[in-house]
Amino acid sequence: MATLSNNERYYTSAGDIFSVLRTLQADRSSISIQFNGSAGMHSSLVLNVNLKARTFQLDEFTPREAHRQAEAGAPFSMRASINGIRVHAKDLVIKQVRQDADGQYYELTFPDRLLYLQRRDAFRAWVPGTLMVAARCINKKHPDALQGRVLNMSATGFRLVVEGKVDPPPGMLEEFALTIKLPLIDHELSCPAEAVYVQYQQDRNHTVMGFRFGNMGRSDQVAVNRFVTQLQRESIA
Repeated sequence: MATLSNNERYYTSAGDIFSVLRTLQADRSSISIQFNGSAGMHSSLVLNVNLKARTFQLDEFTPREAHRQAEAGAPFSMRASINGIRVHAKDLVIKQVRQDADGQYYELTFPDRLLYLQRRDAFRAWVPGTLMVAARCINKKHPDALQGRVLNMSATGFRLVVEGKVDPPPGMLEEFALTIKLPLIDHELSCPAEAVYVQYQQDRNHTVMGFRFGNMGRSDQVAVNRFVTQLQRESIA
């Protein structure tokens, strides 16, 4: 589940945090480490993630002098990036220093919350409710499909609102097969999409989700660009 704080989105559930950390592990993404009160930057990698125990492992920090601070329990923050999505957690503390045949590594408990923030590099056009642009997202975890109204769209993704509470909520970068009928240009878009955030709004009893388009054919990308451009023109007219 995602929460909002000062317009920044955070994951707070163990399942979502696991998904992010597991993606960092699978991608062997470089992790930037900074101890509180220090300007020095260090690097590491996520070696393993355990959802049941709610722990994860980081490779020994480099440069090597950071090890003494880690071993002493000094709090630190970690930063990384997953395909343009910024990941940040702070006030982390090493739970235990371990060693295997490859050397030393650190075990930590999951952070209480983890920031994920997508960098917007494309114009985002609002979709009027009168157009009723419907989207359908389906995968094995959601065989009945997530169906709702598209709130806005850019060349790289879109925002979707679904009535009620989505259960289970999509994990970060969870993949879906997407279908959207685009009016104005009479095109049916069919491509992969990845979830980038989820927020249940209890007062309105609906779930707002952000998705990023996956690999799509040239004709689909051209259609999306045309649709966004047309929406922009309609809003100015």
